[in-house]
Amino acid sequence: MKLTRKIMVLAFIMLPCMLYAQSWKVNLKNADIGVFLNQVSEITGKNFILDPRVKGKVTVISNMDLDKKGVLRLLFSVLSVHGYAAIQTSSGIKVVPESNAKQSGLSFDENGAAIGDTLVTQVIPIKHEIATELVPIIRPLIPPFGHLAAAREANALIVSDRAENISELIALINRLDQGAAKTIRVVSLKHAWAGDLLALLKNLDSVPALEHGAPQNQGGTTRVIADESTNRLIIKGSKEATEQLEVLIHQLDKPAQRSNRLHVVPLRYADAKDTAELITSLLGADKKEKDKADHGGSIIKSDVGMNRLVISAEPSVMADLMPIIQELDIPRAQVLVEAVIVEVSMDNNNALGFQWLLGDTSGTSTPVFGSNFNNVGTSISDIANNILDDKPSLSTGATAGILTRRGGLSLAGILQAINSNSNANLLSTPKIMTLDNQKSKILVGETRPFQTGGYSRDSDSAFITTERKDIGLTLEVTPHINAGDEVKMDVSQIVEAASSEKSNLGTITTKREINTTVIAGNNETIVLGGLMQDNITEVHQKVPVFGDLPVLGALFRSSSLKKTKRNLLVFIRPTILRDKKHVNAITQDHYRVFKSIELTMPNGSVRPATIDSILN
Repeated sequence: MKLTRKIMVLAFIMLPCMLYAQSWKVNLKNADIGVFLNQVSEITGKNFILDPRVKGKVTVISNMDLDKKGVLRLLFSVLSVHGYAAIQTSSGIKVVPESNAKQSGLSFDENGAAIGDTLVTQVIPIKHEIATELVPIIRPLIPPFGHLAAAREANALIVSDRAENISELIALINRLDQGAAKTIRVVSLKHAWAGDLLALLKNLDSVPALEHGAPQNQGGTTRVIADESTNRLIIKGSKEATEQLEVLIHQLDKPAQRSNRLHVVPLRYADAKDTAELITSLLGADKKEKDKADHGGSIIKSDVGMNRLVISAEPSVMADLMPIIQELDIPRAQVLVEAVIVEVSMDNNNALGFQWLLGDTSGTSTPVFGSNFNNVGTSISDIANNILDDKPSLSTGATAGILTRRGGLSLAGILQAINSNSNANLLSTPKIMTLDNQKSKILVGETRPFQTGGYSRDSDSAFITTERKDIGLTLEVTPHINAGDEVKMDVSQIVEAASSEKSNLGTITTKREINTTVIAGNNETIVLGGLMQDNITEVHQKVPVFGDLPVLGALFRSSSLKKTKRNLLVFIRPTILRDKKHVNAITQDHYRVFKSIELTMPNGSVRPATIDSILN
């Protein structure tokens, strides 16, 4: 009984060991890869997520006993042979083609715990060397499905590859990253110009490790940077290399027999002429406050054709000028100014009148008596003259008349009634792009001749003088962008057009003009001003005494009523454009509006897809 209990206790103790030591032999011949993955899933308890492109047959010959981890490593190796990659995720293991592995969300192996052929991403910090300089050395070792990049600010490498390959890369990188600690030295120059001295150092092959691979005992590359604003050289490298360079720089920083005073400074954005005048005025103001020897007779000229500054000055003066020039030579933002001019006018005319004419054509004279009004259509006398000239015509509106004759007397009368309505809507949207603080102007209209004088005393030498003037829509604006992205605008808006009314003295024009200064936010629409006008004109004409008679007085008078309503509003909207991307987007948006307009084009013609297509 005691022996039986001992055997049972021993078996109970050994049971976990037997379970832990469980092993498998994997032998497959032309088995479907999905079947293989299903078997591995049953053995390891792992979930597998298959890409639809994962297909094929696999053959595995193994006489070794494998535990669960061994079976998983074997799976990763088989997938690698067939061009597939295994990616660890929180929900399981994704199996995808190697060519798509980078876009499938590689797991991040922070502690380097991944093993085998699993695809992972790992960050490798670089302690001594510069990470970007190691990329060309390591990139040939990365397979096509892998990825290598340098994080400049963190001075680290980001690698996506199989875990086993990454382990080998880390060993190689650690051997390369054995340089000594870098030191930084700042050397102030007294006589030489920092930019000129840097160019000289780069051309000297004897300078140790300057922009080249350094010897192993110096550890890495030595860099020299010119700080032209303070006329200093900044050296970064190993202690030995920086000490040698500092000695060499002090040897070169000597007064030259012929001072190198001439400097050419190209400008990218600022205007050379304006910049030269500004800096010259600053130097002139300094000379009044300081001794003239401080600037040594500095001269600044502008090369307008190449937009450059040509400066004759000592290095100490250049050290003062360069920060100013750099602050002035910055890109200015652009502003798209869009205006909207809306004008609505309505005219309503009503007129009613009676005219009559009595004449005796039997004798030698023709006495005439009647009424003749000019506020309702055509007068009766004009109609009579037109009939005598065989050119009968009537005025606008309704005209009814009567003509009777008895003996030599003739009586004629006409009743005229006019009602006219006219409506006009005007919508104009001028747009113009300009630089910040730059005045710009757009004019859309026509040039018309206007008579200014003449001479007609002798028909042979008669002449008139004319002057051609632009009339139309004019928008003139100067934007000023402030720190809060608001735009102050000096605006001049003029709308001028030829009137339909006639004058013996020349053409009559109508004009609407606004001159103002406003502030608007970026992409904010504001109203500049406008006019709301109502005109009522009432005219009564009558024959004295007869026109005041009740009832019959209507035959001796006429009335007209004219109503004019005009509404004018002007809006404006500035849009700040600070980069090329924004400018290109605005340009393409406006071109799409142009394309949306139906134009009369020949059959088979195609409008370009972009504005660049037209220019190309």
